[in-house]
Amino acid sequence: MKNKFFNTPKLKFLYSLIIFQMVAYTLFRLIFLAYFHRELSSANMPYLMKALYLGFKFDLRLAMILLLPAIIAINIPMKTNSKIRFVNFFYTLLFGVTTFLYITDAGYFAYLKQRLNSTVIQFLKNPMISFEMVRETYPWPLFIFLIAAFTIAAYYALSRLVTPMLETWHSGTKKEKVLSITTFVFLFALGIYGSTKWYPLRWSEAFNSPDPFTSNLSLNPLLYVADTYSFKTDDFDEAKVREVYPMVAEFLGIEKNGPEYDPTHLNFIRSYPANPERMKQHPNVVVFIMESMGFYKTGVGGSKVNPTPNLDKLAGESLLFTKFYTPTVATARSVFAAITSLPDISRVKTGSRNPFIVNQHTNIGELNGYEKFYFLGGSANWGNIRGVLTYNIPQLNVYEEGSYKSPRVDVWGISDLNLMKESFGVIDNGRTVEKPFFALIQTSGFHRPYTIPEDNDDFKTLTEKDISVKAVQEYGFDSLADYNAMRLQDYALGKFIDMAKKTKWYDNTIFLVFGDHSLPASGALNTQEWERPLSNGFHVPLIIHSPKYVKPGVETKIASEMDVMPTIAGLAGIPYRTRSFGRDLFNPKFDSYRAAFSYSWTAPFNLALIDQDFYFEYIPYNGQGKINNHTSATPNENVKEKYPEKYKQMEDLAKGLYETAKYLLHHNAHMY
Repeated sequence: MKNKFFNTPKLKFLYSLIIFQMVAYTLFRLIFLAYFHRELSSANMPYLMKALYLGFKFDLRLAMILLLPAIIAINIPMKTNSKIRFVNFFYTLLFGVTTFLYITDAGYFAYLKQRLNSTVIQFLKNPMISFEMVRETYPWPLFIFLIAAFTIAAYYALSRLVTPMLETWHSGTKKEKVLSITTFVFLFALGIYGSTKWYPLRWSEAFNSPDPFTSNLSLNPLLYVADTYSFKTDDFDEAKVREVYPMVAEFLGIEKNGPEYDPTHLNFIRSYPANPERMKQHPNVVVFIMESMGFYKTGVGGSKVNPTPNLDKLAGESLLFTKFYTPTVATARSVFAAITSLPDISRVKTGSRNPFIVNQHTNIGELNGYEKFYFLGGSANWGNIRGVLTYNIPQLNVYEEGSYKSPRVDVWGISDLNLMKESFGVIDNGRTVEKPFFALIQTSGFHRPYTIPEDNDDFKTLTEKDISVKAVQEYGFDSLADYNAMRLQDYALGKFIDMAKKTKWYDNTIFLVFGDHSLPASGALNTQEWERPLSNGFHVPLIIHSPKYVKPGVETKIASEMDVMPTIAGLAGIPYRTRSFGRDLFNPKFDSYRAAFSYSWTAPFNLALIDQDFYFEYIPYNGQGKINNHTSATPNENVKEKYPEKYKQMEDLAKGLYETAKYLLHHNAHMY
């Protein structure tokens, strides 16, 4: 092993420097744990070892990144003694700065219960005040002593144990040198990537439990500063939120003279009582989020090329919402909205990628006594959605790439059909009627490259012999591959429902099926012009199937994806609270005025609002807006001048919801 992998002084030195750093970072983490051990309750002990393991991987990534200056230095043509002096000086200085940052991190956590992040930069705006606060609050002489002590210890360790390796020569064959260098490069890349799975190690993996302390323990503060840098500035305006509070509160059902109405503290919390009879029955809930399933692409939405026979059949046995809209066109943003009941209006990346808003209330967390599942064919690291799920939903069982027996077919993991079969197997395994569950199943196969695996039970891929390319393009599909991928997704849904109908728990289960978003149609559709942005992007079907609890039919009221979780809570009969935009679709209190808020996060950024009669659209940067009366004989006409009061009403509400959404993303901590 010595000759094969450590047969050059450079490699011996680099491995020694990695070990030196890992010992130091592990020591810092253990000191952090020991100092703040009171934050760790016995109930959260099972998460401790996983937190330490994740912390080790984050520390290894930092060690590999900080190895780069050494790799450059030892390959510069200069005398060995000069290299040693440079490395000793540079890494002693670097370790002194690192020690200072780790101590700052401990003080930051003691004060704010958060690990060091990019918001610390704001304190530099008033350096004298910040310095005085530190001087008067913390034992700064002790900190200076510790920094000096650790820095001196680092110099001693470097000069005695690490850099002498540069002078220790070993002979070896050319083959052994190639092997040793290749091994090092592989381990270096693996250390930075941090994972053997498709997606790299991300900050969201630290938030693998609802326990704040173990999640914080997992983080590496230096990397976390970098991860949060692009989110360092809050983009909400509290003054604007106060201005629109009365209007938004009324829309959300907060009565002006009621106990919940509080414009001073910007209270948006509403509490809803339990339905004792329904709650006693503990209905199961299965939610299917179907990839890119636009309303216009389905049979119930008017497609004549039969892409969704199983969905169409299920809709006939269920309550179909024909005017159901997602807040925007992006899967990560849609899943965030479905879970939190808030629109992800983040302008920098997405809400699920923002560490500062990972703490979100969701009504799923209020399903006490329920076994909870999340199924995805690929990796939950996609879009950093893992953090939003595991941090906010207690005892959530996550099944993802690597959890299944089925083979991975492409970048999106296992096929949708295998996802449905395997998720059904997990749910049905030993299931008794008395053991309620909640399951969220998210398909992902209806994506390019539209892979159709060979093993698909009796599903038949259609070719040009069966249907022409022109025919499917007329109904919004790019190609036969696109068309067949949607058919396979639909077939997978039908397979799950057919299997579920044979179980004992089917009768006591509520199934919800909806698309995460739609996609713009490439072909000419028979769609009204005013409706195109919604039809092609936001308009998706919602099906609620439960013969025991929901009467079949067609519902034309305006509905939003943000209404899903409050509706589930209402159907399950549980008492629940929310600050969100979501409103129970079966609560008649809201039927006097329902509207769906949507937005485009790509240029040009715009806001949209659709109610039963009008469609409103507004572009903030240039102040241009329009309104269409989509129930009139001229639905494409901009009637802004004809209905000025209606235009103003919808403009004010859309802007109010937008400002409030920005605020609530940062003020929606879970309440259970």
